[in-house]
Amino acid sequence: MNQNPVSSKYQWLLPSVSVLVFVLVFWISLYFMPQMMNGDGDLGRHITLGNYILDQRTIPTTDLFSHTMQGTFMVPHEWLSQLAFALVHRAAGLNGIAWLTAVLIAATYAVLTYTLQQAGVRAFLALAGGLFGSVVGAIHTLTRPHLFTLFFFALALLILETYRRRGKEKTLLWLLPLMLLWTNTHGAFIAGFVLTLLYAVGAVLEKRLRPALALLATLVLLVLTSLLNPVGAALLSNSFGYLQEDFLVNITIEYRSPDFHQISAWPFAALLLGSLGFAWLSGKRLTWTPLLTLLVWSAFALYSARNIPLYGLVAVALLLPEIDNWLKVSWPRLSRFLSSTDAAARGSWGWMWAVLVMIAVMVAQANGAKTDLFGRGNTFNDEMFPIAAVDAIQDDLPAGRMFNEFGWGGYLLYRLWPERLVFIDAQTDFYGEALTRQFLQIADAEPGWEAALAEYDVAWIILPPTRPLAAWLEQSAEWQELYRDDTAVIWTRN
Repeated sequence: MNQNPVSSKYQWLLPSVSVLVFVLVFWISLYFMPQMMNGDGDLGRHITLGNYILDQRTIPTTDLFSHTMQGTFMVPHEWLSQLAFALVHRAAGLNGIAWLTAVLIAATYAVLTYTLQQAGVRAFLALAGGLFGSVVGAIHTLTRPHLFTLFFFALALLILETYRRRGKEKTLLWLLPLMLLWTNTHGAFIAGFVLTLLYAVGAVLEKRLRPALALLATLVLLVLTSLLNPVGAALLSNSFGYLQEDFLVNITIEYRSPDFHQISAWPFAALLLGSLGFAWLSGKRLTWTPLLTLLVWSAFALYSARNIPLYGLVAVALLLPEIDNWLKVSWPRLSRFLSSTDAAARGSWGWMWAVLVMIAVMVAQANGAKTDLFGRGNTFNDEMFPIAAVDAIQDDLPAGRMFNEFGWGGYLLYRLWPERLVFIDAQTDFYGEALTRQFLQIADAEPGWEAALAEYDVAWIILPPTRPLAAWLEQSAEWQELYRDDTAVIWTRN
């Protein structure tokens, strides 16, 4: 049957599979955005630091935000993402943060979908793969700079897969500007090194000498490119060094192994077990590069939950082409259906529809519409952060140095800096093990907590009422309660 020339002419107006994934993931991300925004207390710090960069036109390399570490050398490993957060916050408040977050997540899985189509995966399977990848990655998606790593990792995977399939060495050059951005945006840029190294080792095992040399040379250039940051080689030692801090890693939930009793880990378990089942069912051996990459990232994901979104990108991108080829042989009827949907998707583009959806949602939220699950809007949650407590004291701040809840440090910076400096915030790679242990000693009222407070000349305290220290302060004649609600209690020293 001859194709209708009119429909062929306007095929580009139809949304492509990548556009569909982008729009769906963008919408779903905004639907759950308040949970992402209140998942931890880092966002406030990122906005505050980004505002400092905008106001002072300089990137800080010493601490300006805590009285415990003030003036200490600080590695600005997220300065570019913090700058982006501050810009969108100035333009649209927390709605702007939400929109940037949703765009980053949606763009990541649109890139994954495009990678699948470039590998020959048919449209319907590519759509399913992109969406399922986003479900797997949802275990660790917060309004934080790590979303830039997720997006850049997807781009790096696209570049390396394109090179593996087509063999054009110029393709690898795209990794260099990508690494320049990645290095200055988030400290997990080392994931790009690992991915490139795995492809190089895979090429060696496959006895493809020229690609192996090209990939190794690219890896060297990537390492050199990573030195183009405000502190040079110190950034590399900071990124690698933190992983060796066992105490800090162990107390950080996202660095722990996934808890399969939690529903959020089930998509990861399904993907992991499904890959094993497919390997047995198909009886086909993968070549070394995809096999090695899958094995290593599976191990990373089992070791630390924060690696699961990256594993999801790798597993979907490398396994779905094999699944598609297996279906062509094993399920002819299903394969014919998939081929028909693929033919209908060819020539489609339609990115203007994604732009229109984004504009419509942004305009609606900017005018007060609440499109999230619980109808709260893109705001900080007063059950998670001491919003009412800060409101109560903001016009008459307690004098002297503060001791604060670990997870509230970023929010307190957002509300009170530069008038008040925090004791600590959740940036454990900077504050280190010694100060983190002292925080726990004080907050949990362990022996010596009074001396530790005196050491830092603490004049007022803001903590959840459930902290063990709260019970001691209630009985102490040295401390007076200034404010209390279900979320926070404030004491000042008499």
